[in-house]
Amino acid sequence: MWQSMSTETFLFETARWILFAVITFVMPILTIGVVRKTRARMQGRMGAPLLQALFDLRKLMQKSEAVSSTATWIFRSGAGIELANMLLLSTLVPWIANKPDGVSSDLFLIVYLFALSRLFAILAALDSGSPFGAFGSSRDATLAMLVEPASLLALVSLAVVAKSTEMNVIFSLTNVLLAHDPGLWFLAGTAIVMASLVELSRMPVDDPATHLELTMIHEAMLLESSGRNLALREFTRALKMTVLFGLSAQCYLRAWDDFWHFPVVAQVWLSIGGILGLALLVGLFESVSVKLQWRKVPEFISYCMTLSLLAAMVAVARGVVH
Repeated sequence: MWQSMSTETFLFETARWILFAVITFVMPILTIGVVRKTRARMQGRMGAPLLQALFDLRKLMQKSEAVSSTATWIFRSGAGIELANMLLLSTLVPWIANKPDGVSSDLFLIVYLFALSRLFAILAALDSGSPFGAFGSSRDATLAMLVEPASLLALVSLAVVAKSTEMNVIFSLTNVLLAHDPGLWFLAGTAIVMASLVELSRMPVDDPATHLELTMIHEAMLLESSGRNLALREFTRALKMTVLFGLSAQCYLRAWDDFWHFPVVAQVWLSIGGILGLALLVGLFESVSVKLQWRKVPEFISYCMTLSLLAAMVAVARGVVH
């Protein structure tokens, strides 16, 4: 009987990991497709199919690379290291409900892993010797320095109430300490999604559709990439967007009291819908907003920091009351 139970458990966990792997590779394509499709429809165009990103990646994988003569192994391996790091983060960050349990996912470890991914992206852009990659890297590092405290404080505010820095504990649907805190979840989710726009160099911080190199941030760092190298970087960026949007969606869903009592299948579908819903809202926002001047970007980040501070105040107040 124990052998039978062990086999059933093994098969169940294997099925969960296979399903999670499929979602991990499909959702980035759909997320970026929803953003692009929404922007196109808002501009009165039909737009590319939702799976156009997949077709683009397949085409890039079939092309050869053009590598700068000054580039070293850092440029060639940076894309692979970034992708491996983001795949690791996708298993640690609770960006979808009932994700298979993996290794320890301390929130400070996750913040440092995001920083590690950014480090290799910056090194690869600098290694090519391109001046556009240099100023794009400089801007990306500046934005990361400004926004990282806001995103970290939003997660710490949840950790204070949950009495743990373990992300699996904070976002556990059995943790009753956070079961009835819609205000805290909403503030943290909004702060994270605003920080995500900065992390991903989206509007109003940067326009990913721009063609003027002097205004680029993330796109300037990819100008020297081509072929398979560019394909890996594009998928890594889409996966990062999905993970960050998923983390924000989980905060919003937990602000809804009924979500805690839904069946597992419903929670997973609502998680997927939450990610695509945020992608739709981001597409709408990018269609009606304008890119901020560089000196105005810190003001936008200050709004994100304010929401994180409010979340921290709510968390501390709850700790005093209880």
